[in-house]
Amino acid sequence: MPVWKRRIEEKVLKDDNIPDEVSDILWKVAEDSANYSFNKSHAISYATLSAWTVYLKFQYPLNFFLSLLKISKFEPSPHEEISKISQELPLFDIELLSPDLALSQMDFSTEEGNIRFGLNSVKGVSKKSLASLRDFRESDTPTKFDIFMAAKQSGLNIGIVSALIQAGALSSYKSNRSLLVLEAQSFNLLTDREKRNILELGAKYDYKLLNILSDARDGKLLGDDGKLLMKPTRFETFKKKYEPYKSIYEKNRKYEKFANWYFETKLLGYSYSTNLKEVFSSDRALLNTEEVKKMEQNSEVKLIGTISDAFKRTSKNGNDYLKITIEDERGSLDCLLMNSRRRVRGSWQNNNRLDRYLNENDSLPEKGNIVLMRCTKGEDILFVEGLTVLDKKIYLKLSDLK
Repeated sequence: MPVWKRRIEEKVLKDDNIPDEVSDILWKVAEDSANYSFNKSHAISYATLSAWTVYLKFQYPLNFFLSLLKISKFEPSPHEEISKISQELPLFDIELLSPDLALSQMDFSTEEGNIRFGLNSVKGVSKKSLASLRDFRESDTPTKFDIFMAAKQSGLNIGIVSALIQAGALSSYKSNRSLLVLEAQSFNLLTDREKRNILELGAKYDYKLLNILSDARDGKLLGDDGKLLMKPTRFETFKKKYEPYKSIYEKNRKYEKFANWYFETKLLGYSYSTNLKEVFSSDRALLNTEEVKKMEQNSEVKLIGTISDAFKRTSKNGNDYLKITIEDERGSLDCLLMNSRRRVRGSWQNNNRLDRYLNENDSLPEKGNIVLMRCTKGEDILFVEGLTVLDKKIYLKLSDLK
């Protein structure tokens, strides 16, 4: 600011027709504008913009949310933005439909009053993969074997195909997703000769690939050249590569509903087929965040959700605490897992829940963990009485097994 004051003074001094005191007047105007007028003009601009935004949101909600979803890819955390938007959509009777290879466009699009998820927003789908997806979608793929073949021919790697299946983009085939992934991975391990012959055998076996491979292992199938479809030595080679994928399938099929929720959330930013409360529906005491907010103060509550933020601090009176933000499909809540010390009847009593948790567990819960919590509701925060990090791990790829 002093630099600009000197510049004003220099300009005034150079012009003999301008009285010297004008420099002080001009500087005062500039200083007042910086201190007040500038902020005031911005406040008015933001207020106007906010009013327009609110009007568009409530008058044209479908177009409003479609625009938000389309620009989410430019945010630092696109799937966190999608998650926030998906929480608001039910309030406007709008559904965010699942990705679908047959129905989805590359970007988000409207469909009968709802919004269809765009394929380019599935996590892990790169620009190169998008080009392959376009080629893939142009091919004729009536059976799942044809889909596996077309994906290979169009250059889609097996990781992308698996992600699309786990996200539900091939749900029209009414197959267990974990099993469909295993079949896609198994098909990818076959030679061109084996794929060609298995395509021909598909209808006979109702397109159950593992049944075909079982008969091939037992020497029951011949190729179109009159030779065994898979010799014993060839099958052993195939089996070594197949076993790790089978391990993933065996793990995920035990918790199919949870696996679907996990992959949809991981790959899309939200789950459209279920929610955590439904996954663990056997526990009728579970509440979602919206229900917890309606409970009276000092109520005991039990909820499940994903940790979106967690950090450990020490309060001014020396008590350690862990601040947790937990969220589900209906919103988010702040929680405290803490040590406390208070005076009761002339003596000090300790309630060191955080220390107790650390003694019973190897580490603190962190962002991304799925947790089950028992809490007491405070005025604007939940006080954690008990916390469990769910250990039913879901596997997406081979590296997860290491």
